[in-house]
Amino acid sequence: MRPIVRKKHIFWTLGTIALLILVYSAVHFYVKNKIAQVFQDELESTLHVEYDELSLNILSSHLSLENITLAHQSLLETAKIGRLSLDGFGYLEYFRHGTISVDHILIDGVTAAFQTRDSTGTEKSTASNFKEKIAVQNFQLLDADLRLVDRQTDSLLFSAEAIAMEVNDIKLSSNTLQDKIPFTYSSYTLAATAIKTALGPYENLHIDTLKSDGAVVLNGVELKTKYTKVALQKHIAKERDWICLKIPKVTLSKFDFKIEQDSLDVKIPSVVMKGLALEMYRNKLMPDDYTLTDMFGKTIRNLPFGLTIPYLLIENGSVSYSELVAPTAKPGELIFTEVTSVMKNISSVGSKPLTIKNKAKIMGAAPIELNWSFYEENGKHLFKASGVISNFNTEELDAFLRPNLRAEAKGTIDALYFTISGDEYVSSGDIKMNYSDFSFVVLKKDRLGVNKFLTTVVNLFTNDGSNTDEHGFRHGQIEVERDPTKSFFNYLWINVKDGILHTMVGNGKKE
Repeated sequence: MRPIVRKKHIFWTLGTIALLILVYSAVHFYVKNKIAQVFQDELESTLHVEYDELSLNILSSHLSLENITLAHQSLLETAKIGRLSLDGFGYLEYFRHGTISVDHILIDGVTAAFQTRDSTGTEKSTASNFKEKIAVQNFQLLDADLRLVDRQTDSLLFSAEAIAMEVNDIKLSSNTLQDKIPFTYSSYTLAATAIKTALGPYENLHIDTLKSDGAVVLNGVELKTKYTKVALQKHIAKERDWICLKIPKVTLSKFDFKIEQDSLDVKIPSVVMKGLALEMYRNKLMPDDYTLTDMFGKTIRNLPFGLTIPYLLIENGSVSYSELVAPTAKPGELIFTEVTSVMKNISSVGSKPLTIKNKAKIMGAAPIELNWSFYEENGKHLFKASGVISNFNTEELDAFLRPNLRAEAKGTIDALYFTISGDEYVSSGDIKMNYSDFSFVVLKKDRLGVNKFLTTVVNLFTNDGSNTDEHGFRHGQIEVERDPTKSFFNYLWINVKDGILHTMVGNGKKE
């Protein structure tokens, strides 16, 4: 080849390369400035964005921003993002179909505080103006600390730390924007620590760690009244339980939820709670609460969303309940330990009966079994209950009876069986007891001495356990009207109490 031809090829090659470099530089400069202009001009009216560095590589479809600061005039107090990167922008998808397609989005190192919306203003809906379709193959959020604050009271509604989330196959369009969750996805994982949320004006929920990867595992769950037992009384006008619920570990085998329009449907195949410890306290000196209370089964049926939990297990739990009934008396406490509870068919949408089987030791000594079932027939909310108590030294109850009923009990209940059935208003049942040398001691009003007269009168009508059937049992009947302002547990208690009294003061014969 002649030298002059060779030189032309070299010049053409170099010129082409130079032109490509020039075009790439121009496109790179244009796109980079266009992105900066979007942040600066188009979002400025609602979202203010600042960043230290914007890095762009068109050939590898990579975009990243470093040290971003965000501010929103109504929703966002402050937000800082260490890094935002975008990889794999689908140019062909965009130019052919108008779909914004991205392989991977990463947001790392987030600290943000959000505010609740201003209810006095109205937000303009932009869903109808949104024409694009967005598809993200993989989205990752790493090391995020988020807070949500009530705009009016400046109180913390929700916070979480070290949030890590990954969502796959995200799709967003004008249609999905109409839903509560404005996008669809195929799978997700989630982890967080130090989760705090307010459950209304009186209780807070705290979770040490959360991890969701198919199954959901919660560690260090605590639901507690935000005030002390004494301080709570200054914030309420009528009786209310003080609550402290601690669960070291909760495992949900799976958590499926679906939102269609305004309807939420939650399905959890099984739940296991280990080491549950529940403490409840009520000041009975406060005015009564006359709010009507539904039974447990009806409460589940009337949930404002769909809930289905076929199986729930509580292992090695404990429950204590105490009441303050006199200003100078120590609150009486009823304690259940070694609690095992199996609940089946917890559902607001199904028709199967909700069944609950409980085993425990009452006052740390006597074994007790309680079985409940709730169901609906012909529009009525019905229940059945049965129970067994054995080898119970009744003096163990004195810590509860003395302050609450101004009484002490003596004697042993070798075995007690009861069955009850009814609806929201009335119930009936049978009870049988095998006991010996049973007697009551009635205390004076100050609970510091014995009221000998009332003690004598009460024990005149109380059978000591004699006149039994061939198996050593005395029998009694139960007939009770429910106080609809009280809980189901109060309903159950007055049924058992009515049966015990009828067994002790009646003829003891089976009817």
